[in-house]
Amino acid sequence: MHTRDLLTGAGIGAAVAFLLDPNGGPARRARVRDKMARATRKTREGLDRTTRDMSNRTRGVVSATRARFASDVVDDQRLVERARAALGRWCSHPRALEVEAKDGIVTLRGPILVTEAAALLSAVETVRGVGGVVDELERHQPDENVPALQGGGSIAGPSLDILQRRWAPATRALVACTLITTGLLVAVAYAGRRAA
Repeated sequence: MHTRDLLTGAGIGAAVAFLLDPNGGPARRARVRDKMARATRKTREGLDRTTRDMSNRTRGVVSATRARFASDVVDDQRLVERARAALGRWCSHPRALEVEAKDGIVTLRGPILVTEAAALLSAVETVRGVGGVVDELERHQPDENVPALQGGGSIAGPSLDILQRRWAPATRALVACTLITTGLLVAVAYAGRRAA
C-alpha cells in the first residue's frame, strides 16, 4: 500500500465521518445540499443567459448581413435616427448637436469638442444609408466656456464587447473556450516536446 493511497483513504473516511456524525452531520449535510443546489441553479441560469445572448447575437448578425446586401432606400427621418444613434458613441454631448438629413446627405451642426469632431464625422459617414456628411460643427477646446459643452458628458465607448469593462455572457463563453483550447494546445505541444 502506498502512502498516497493511505492518505486518500483517510481523507475519504474523515469526510464521511464529518457528514455522517450524529450530532452535527444533519446540519452539515443540509449545508452541502444547499450549496450544491445553489451551484446547480447558478450554472443553469448562466447557461440560459449565455444561450439567449448567443441566439440574439446570431439573429443580429443575420439581420445586419441581410441589410448590407439589401438595396432599400432609407427615408430621411430614419437616417436622422440612425445618425443620432451613432452620436452617443463618439461625442460626449450629443444633445448639443442638430442632425438633419435630405436625400441621403446628413448635416451635423452645433458645438463639439475639437478632439471628438473627426471621429464623429467618420462614424456618421459609415452609417448605413448615408450618402455624405455636411460638416457645420463648431469646434471648441475643452477649456472654453461653452454652455452646451458643460457638465460631465461621457462617451459611451467602444462597441466591441471585448474592449468593454463588463462582457456579455456570449463573450465570456467565447473567451473561456479560447483560453481552454489554447491551454490544451500548449499542454499537448509541451508533452510532445518532452516525449521527443
